[in-house]
Amino acid sequence: MRPLEGKRVLVTRAEAQAGEAAELLREKGAEPVIVPTIVIGPPGDPTLAERALLHMERYDWIAFTSQNGVERSLEFLVGAGQGQDAGRLGSAKVAAVGPATAAALTRQGISVDLIARESQGDGLAKEMLRVFQGPRRVLLLRAEVAREALPETLRAAGCTVDVVPVYATRPAPGLAATLAGLFAEGGPRLDAALFSSSSTVTHVCDALGKRAQALLGGVVIASIGPATSETARTRGLRVDVEASPHTLPALIDALEASFAPKD
Repeated sequence: MRPLEGKRVLVTRAEAQAGEAAELLREKGAEPVIVPTIVIGPPGDPTLAERALLHMERYDWIAFTSQNGVERSLEFLVGAGQGQDAGRLGSAKVAAVGPATAAALTRQGISVDLIARESQGDGLAKEMLRVFQGPRRVLLLRAEVAREALPETLRAAGCTVDVVPVYATRPAPGLAATLAGLFAEGGPRLDAALFSSSSTVTHVCDALGKRAQALLGGVVIASIGPATSETARTRGLRVDVEASPHTLPALIDALEASFAPKD
C-alpha cells in the first residue's frame, strides 16, 4: 500500500491553482480536500504598477517572486498597451525566485537570466548580488504584503529597489464557515494540510480563530518552505514537513515520505 493511499489532505491554495496539487495527490492515492483560502486580486493602488511598468527602461533588473506576480504583471502590461511581444520588459535582466516562477515567465516568452536555487526572497537576493557588478537599480514586482528580506538585502548592498505590488491576497469568501463545517464534530477526517504560502497559513488561522492550534494539532502540517513554516510556527502550529526544494512537487513528495513506514 502506498504511503498516501486513502489519506485525506487539505489543499489550501487559491481555486485557480489548487488543481495541480490535487492531481499530484491523486497520483499518489491521496484524497485532496480542496478549500481555497485566498483569492488573488488587484493591489490597493494599481497606478503604482502601471507607472513602473511603463518606465522599465529605468531598471537594470526586474525580479519576480511568484507565479502570481508574473501573471498580474503581464495583465498590467497588456492593459497599458504594451502588447504581447517577448521584448516587453525592455533591456532589463530578469530574475525569478524559483523554477515555477521561471516557468511562468518562459511560458510568456520572457527570457530568465537568473533563477534562485533557494525558492525564497533572501535566496534570490544572494544570487542576484553574486552576479551584480556594483549596485543596480531593481524593480521588484510582488504581492502587496510580503517579507522584506529580498529588498532589504539588496538595499544593504547599495542597490536601489522599487517595490511595486501587482496583486493582493485576500481571504476567500465564506472561508470561516467552510472551515467550521470541515472541522465540526463528526466532519470528514483530515490526515494532513498543505500550506504553499504564508498567506494561506494566515487566512486559515484567522478563519479558525482561537481554535486554530487545537484543530490543526491533529493533522500533519506540510509547508512549502522556511517563510511559510515561520508563519505557521508564529501562529502556534507544529510544522511536520517542509519541502526541499521549495516546490509543490517536492512538498507532495515530502508529505508522502512522512507517511512511509519507518525502518
